[in-house]
Amino acid sequence: IATPLLMPALIWLASLIVAWVSVELLVNRHVRKLSTSFKSFASGDRRVGDIDVSGAPLEIREMASAYERMTEAVMRDEADLENTVHQKEVLLREVHHRVKINLQLIASIMNMQMRKAQSPEVKALIKGLQDRVMSLATVHRDLYQTTGLTDVHAGELLSSITRQIANMASAPGHRFDIRTHFADVHLTPDQAVPLALLLAEALTNAMKYASPAGSAAPLLEVQLTQAENGQAALLVANSVANAATFNLEDTVAGAGLGAQLLQAFALQLGGQV
Repeated sequence: IATPLLMPALIWLASLIVAWVSVELLVNRHVRKLSTSFKSFASGDRRVGDIDVSGAPLEIREMASAYERMTEAVMRDEADLENTVHQKEVLLREVHHRVKINLQLIASIMNMQMRKAQSPEVKALIKGLQDRVMSLATVHRDLYQTTGLTDVHAGELLSSITRQIANMASAPGHRFDIRTHFADVHLTPDQAVPLALLLAEALTNAMKYASPAGSAAPLLEVQLTQAENGQAALLVANSVANAATFNLEDTVAGAGLGAQLLQAFALQLGGQV
């Protein structure tokens, strides 16, 4: 009874093996090759790799050809986009550079005018304006030099500004002990400019009133910390010989130019002093 069934069973089994081998050679291996290339390209690897499907059915060859055209178009568009971004960064750096040069020229003119002034009050007024113009020039110079223009590293920018302001204010026998800590905060240029100007104004003011609490040099502390709610806090602190005589609320309430500038810069950042 088994003998008549054996031959059909063997033929059926042989047919399955032939069909599986045919599908594997003609379809599956080509589909796996394309699938591997798809996944690699989607993950960011722009090396398309070997997608030779010359022995595949027409539909798979057409799919591979369409995939090659798509990858070429994507890589070409990405190259064009990178070139456009690079050109914009170059232009933006040039803008910051030219603004810095113009501000330095204005500061030089103010310095000439200050030397001609007779009144000490006028000289002090021009000197204060000159310091603010130089602070603004420092900001644009650092924006020109810092890495990244669409995504500014706050620590890199604020550290450079702190160093420049300290160098401008320091003199023989008049040094500061400066301690800084900047969190890894990323800023847009619209945030970086007012934050840098706020730091320059606050730091200049802190240096003006800093005095040693003991025998050491006056202490200046500058910190940028990031909170869990996505906000950040900038701290500028100095040491004073007699802290009991200093009242921040009275100083801000005095509505001096420095206090008004701090409030304006903080308002641009959506924050508060």
